[in-house]
Amino acid sequence: MSFTHKFSPDDLHRIDKSDMAGHISRMGTHIREAVQLCSSLSLPIGGKECSGAIVLGMGGSAIGGDLARSYLSEKLSVPMTINRSYELPSFANEKTLIIASSYSGNTEETLSAFEQAVAKKLLILCITTGGTLAKRAKELNLPTIIVPGGMQPRAALAYSFVPILLALEKLGLTSGETGNLGKTAGLLDTLSERYNTGHLEEGNPAFKLAGNILHRVPVIYAASENDTLALRWRGQIQENGKHLAFSNALPEMNHNELEGWASPVDLVQRFSVLLLRTSGEHPRIAKRFDAMKDIFRGKQVDLFELKAEGETRLEQLFSLISLADWTSYYMALFAGIDPTAIEAIEEFKQKMA
Repeated sequence: MSFTHKFSPDDLHRIDKSDMAGHISRMGTHIREAVQLCSSLSLPIGGKECSGAIVLGMGGSAIGGDLARSYLSEKLSVPMTINRSYELPSFANEKTLIIASSYSGNTEETLSAFEQAVAKKLLILCITTGGTLAKRAKELNLPTIIVPGGMQPRAALAYSFVPILLALEKLGLTSGETGNLGKTAGLLDTLSERYNTGHLEEGNPAFKLAGNILHRVPVIYAASENDTLALRWRGQIQENGKHLAFSNALPEMNHNELEGWASPVDLVQRFSVLLLRTSGEHPRIAKRFDAMKDIFRGKQVDLFELKAEGETRLEQLFSLISLADWTSYYMALFAGIDPTAIEAIEEFKQKMA
């Protein structure tokens, strides 16, 4: 695609009214601040007593739990579940760490499951900016991480992810994470310099990708251990870009969804496929990606292979998250839409009130 879009500082201010670009560019700083917020975190449970963890959350408040689960998928010796429901799972017991994550503190599904955990007298850690969750946590003297407000939950990923990760480290389920987070924050600083609004030209990979997929429906695929990456890409394109997107994971999609690309014939070429790649993939997963590339090219479907950067697994995950955030931001910019506003969701909440 040839780029003819020109944006002045006034254009950016007019469209990006709430400075989503600023929040995205400061994710490295958010990580460092979140580490400091957790410096005195104390949990009422020891690693030997912990039989699992359940994160209660929705939307941008839940994605931090998803990311921790994906990141630690090969490390965790106990099960970890992300609960997006009004109901607390019945298997939760006195040895389960419950992490209630609600950025606003007023997410109704999270509060419902939280109160069930309270009734069962389970061990609970709260992550929030305030609201009802903070009030109840104070009443019950529960360990609570109060994170900075003023953002959309999806822009506060570091503040939902870091406390969960460091809580799991305090339980002895992982180690060395403060160092890993520091390296990741440094990489995010570098990537923001590359992707930010000071570089609105084809040499900016996020800007270019946004233009390439703007008039198509993106379908994002990642390996199963990186399913959170696909979820983040899908969610950011939907919320920031106000643009329909879908996602799935390998190898499962090879057993069903792949066949669906046969029709409707007149619509298949209206989609773009994004393949999210990290190092250390299982050899058979790498082979599956290669086979998929051949199949999609044979169908003349636009295909983009996006490779992670960084030395550590955490750096690689966040490198692709950064690209997702900036790409979705530029999709909103191209469409002249404020990436922060969520009018459809707010209208829905009013109907549910």
